[in-house]
Amino acid sequence: MNTKRCLLILALLVTQLSWAQDTTEDTEEFLADQYDPYLTPEKAVNPSYAHVFKLIRPDGTTKVLTSKNTNLLLKPASTMKLFTGWWAYQEKARTNEYLGQMLRDSVNSMAQNTLVKLGGADAMKDYYRNLGLTMNNQTFNPADGSGLSYANQTNCGVQIELLEEIRQDTDYLTFRNLLAQPRKNGTLKKRLRNLAGKVFAKTGTLKKTAALSGFIEAPQGTIVFCVISDYLNKTLARERARIDAMVLQNYNLAR
Repeated sequence: MNTKRCLLILALLVTQLSWAQDTTEDTEEFLADQYDPYLTPEKAVNPSYAHVFKLIRPDGTTKVLTSKNTNLLLKPASTMKLFTGWWAYQEKARTNEYLGQMLRDSVNSMAQNTLVKLGGADAMKDYYRNLGLTMNNQTFNPADGSGLSYANQTNCGVQIELLEEIRQDTDYLTFRNLLAQPRKNGTLKKRLRNLAGKVFAKTGTLKKTAALSGFIEAPQGTIVFCVISDYLNKTLARERARIDAMVLQNYNLAR
């Protein structure tokens, strides 16, 4: 094998290693098999897709750009950390540095320890109910603070309610900047590179689940969005590419 060919192979291996390090949710911790209490024969063969993209204009008026299965209960994966993170931020239970690492790098232990510190899953549900979010068994069933458990359930409707709550808060920009962004360290570093500086979001990964929820800064305002794809029968890479294409499509709709 000549030197040039050896160098090419080495470069490819380094690139693959870099990707593995940057995509921090592609690890055994996230991709391990678990018992799914909500699995049915139909779900086992038919993937479930849900999404909402909602534009919030500077004057406060809103417009749903696209939506599908808004009320369908699915596994949120690590987008559950948005609920844990915003609660902790509001209660000043963690520093911004802590929350930034927890959200950008999707650190499960940090999220779970934070939920325990705040009082647990039932207390989380009570907190958001008191904020006015739609909290019932058809919208939100938290089992942990990280989203790692297959027992977690949520829908895009209640995630959009949370994101709107965050967007309306005076600390929106500070919290937004704690999330993963394209071209920056975190789980979005190598995704949506053409929307760098415009997308601030939380990724979600389980073995057959891909999710993405957060904010897109568009010319006409801020888009709050939630995408959850569950019971997948395709690779996570293919589904992430589809989700990223949806993000770009909805950004263009709001131009």
